[in-house]
Amino acid sequence: MPAHRVPAPRFVPAPAPIPADPAATDHTWPDQWPLRTQLELAPYDTAPGCARAHARAVLREWGADDDLAEAAELVTSELVTNAVASEQHRGCPDPVRLWMLGDQGAVLLLIWDATMPAPVRRAATPDAEHGRGLTLVDALSHRWGFYHPAGPPGGPPAGKVVWALLRPEAPAPGQFIP
Repeated sequence: MPAHRVPAPRFVPAPAPIPADPAATDHTWPDQWPLRTQLELAPYDTAPGCARAHARAVLREWGADDDLAEAAELVTSELVTNAVASEQHRGCPDPVRLWMLGDQGAVLLLIWDATMPAPVRRAATPDAEHGRGLTLVDALSHRWGFYHPAGPPGGPPAGKVVWALLRPEAPAPGQFIP
């Protein structure tokens, strides 16, 4: 007699929420972006390339302008590279998370890692192999920054989020930017 196969229950994990910025006056700002994606990566040397490929594919799907898409790929790669390096230096296997939020012509990238040190721009010599990433992020982004999300009540902050807004033109007066 053939056994009846019962399909396994379908498990779809809930995506990690964007960590809240404790200084934000409006904590619903992520919901104001109509397009969104998230990618969670292990802190391996291959993570920046995976994040860059994800950004490229998503921005193609969203119909982003080629210049904006190229800038977003580069900024994504630089910020994920920094997050992975920070995690590797710390020696913990916590993931690196990437969120991309978009609308008609703008992309907001948010990269979370479990470490606390703030991103620091360095002066790089022409022959230096490292130290140009945040200068590139600054040049390609409309604005960028970071924050330490609030951790559990009474506990330390939960890592950091580095964000970059890429927009081909200046924001409209009064438009919210994190």
